[in-house]
Amino acid sequence: MDAVPVTDLLTEGLIANLDAVVEIRESTGDPHSGPGGRAYRVALAGGLTFEVLPERGLDLGSLWYRGYPVAWRSPLPAAGPAATPDGPGWNGHFTGGMLATCGLDNIGRARDGHSQHGAHHNTRAVDVAVRRLAPAGVLVSGTVASAAVFGRQVHLRREIESHADRPSLTVRDTIRNEGLTTEPVSLLYHLNFGAPFLAPGARVTTTGARHTPRDDDGTDWRTFPKPVDTVGETVWEHTGYATGPASATVWSPALRAYAEVSWDGDVLPRCFQWIYPSRRGWALAVEPANAPMFGPDRAGPHAGAPLLAPGDTVETGFTLTVREGTP
Repeated sequence: MDAVPVTDLLTEGLIANLDAVVEIRESTGDPHSGPGGRAYRVALAGGLTFEVLPERGLDLGSLWYRGYPVAWRSPLPAAGPAATPDGPGWNGHFTGGMLATCGLDNIGRARDGHSQHGAHHNTRAVDVAVRRLAPAGVLVSGTVASAAVFGRQVHLRREIESHADRPSLTVRDTIRNEGLTTEPVSLLYHLNFGAPFLAPGARVTTTGARHTPRDDDGTDWRTFPKPVDTVGETVWEHTGYATGPASATVWSPALRAYAEVSWDGDVLPRCFQWIYPSRRGWALAVEPANAPMFGPDRAGPHAGAPLLAPGDTVETGFTLTVREGTP
């Protein structure tokens, strides 16, 4: 029996309280955000259920589809100290989640006083607002700074939008240089998939034309391998996207469904792919980006990050959609 669309239920007056189909709950003490961390849980009838984490740069924690988790959770049960060049680093505090935004000061390995994957994911969002959209949607917004008293003044304004009856969400970011100096801005969206969505034989496709491995270990980027009893990772870079829309998909043989990530290839001309098939690891990430993480391009000024002049803005983001069937 097919479910009746939420809009029809609303039109017929069968919903007395919008909470029945668009539920938003705020909590504190989220273990993935550190002590006292806030989290917003959004559940949409016929859509997705997901967490938004203000203490984690307004990134996404868990994400569920049809009652099954899609997002990966790392072996860390709770968030450790923030990553710093001389601290525990990215691997000491990364709890996973559907989205970890990397940048805006660095992506990839630590360099020039910047921690691995930068500071965004450990920066608290301010001016956070949550509101419902007619007829049955939600919009979460806020601002995350990449700034210092005697340094850069770059701010990212984020909106996360999702609707009932649509198993998708859209992240829209507007990055503005509010300072007096031109600044490099690197950005990578670390979208993490785990079990039960991720299973042996999961297939990856992308509209990129070139596929370059960081590690020459013979791993096939197109098919996720069986679990292994050694600890290791493989990273690929996908480039050669045509002008305009770009996308990557991950097909789940377990759920007979696939997730599609789409973005503007003009703004984010690269997509990295992280493969971590170890038992007790078991993760796959799709990572649209605007700057290199390895290779000769990273040897350039600011590790290849594009520059943003004072007063200028760049608009970017992505849409994540989960669908039944095969891509």
